Amino acid sequence: MHLCALCNEAIEPVQIQFGEVKKLAGEYWHLDCYAEYFEEALEEV
Repeated sequence: MHLCALCNEAIEPVQIQFGEVKKLAGEYWHLDCYAEYFEEALEEV
């Protein structure tokens, strides 16, 4: 089981599958948590 780096909520595999979560530098982030913490949204390339 993975936890969000900011909110520590459990991350389900389906969230990763549907792009609701990203793995960055070995940490998992909900997209909203990432945007809140870094004050910028992740963009798909």
